[in-house]
Amino acid sequence: MRGIIIEFEGIDGSGKRTLSKMLKEELSKKNYKVCLYSYPDYKSKYGMIIKAFLDNEIELSVEEQFLLYLLDMLKDKKEIVQKIDDGFIVIIDRYFLSTIAYQCANNFDYGKAKYIIKSIGLPLPNIIFYLEIPINLAIERKSNQKSNLDRFEKNEQFLKKITRIYEKMIKENFPTHWIRLDATRKLEKIHEETLLNVYNKLINKR
Repeated sequence: MRGIIIEFEGIDGSGKRTLSKMLKEELSKKNYKVCLYSYPDYKSKYGMIIKAFLDNEIELSVEEQFLLYLLDMLKDKKEIVQKIDDGFIVIIDRYFLSTIAYQCANNFDYGKAKYIIKSIGLPLPNIIFYLEIPINLAIERKSNQKSNLDRFEKNEQFLKKITRIYEKMIKENFPTHWIRLDATRKLEKIHEETLLNVYNKLINKR
């Protein structure tokens, strides 16, 4: 059976990374072939530049930001396509939808962003989980995780703009239907809901 892509989206502090790891561990226990990617990949040559930008060490134009984030994903495109062909469940903690949300919130043209994404042929997600959380709670969570927040994590007005772009993509079902998850709940409850949706998708593919 051909594999699928499961994507977790949402603003910083919504729980994407933790839930991605929980899902990978659970599916591995059930003997599914599963792998996890997380973006930005700070170990890559592109991710290191992105990290310097987020930490206010360098400045990048919004066009440079957009393309760097995409290059960070494109480096794994061939590998991900092969994983899907081999029947893997590919879990992605942030993908190109984050790039659209964050950079378009910083005035990158929304229509152009979607056109570029479609043009470069990144494999599309089969399930998109959107973790909804109040912005003040998200900032509080990130502040508890680390002492120095990056330029995006602490910018409340910018996070509001990002949320509006996410809502626009959800309304358009771009590139497919999104599943909203209440990220204010306990992680175990959110994890149970993600599993239910994933198993339903896998059953329907058989």
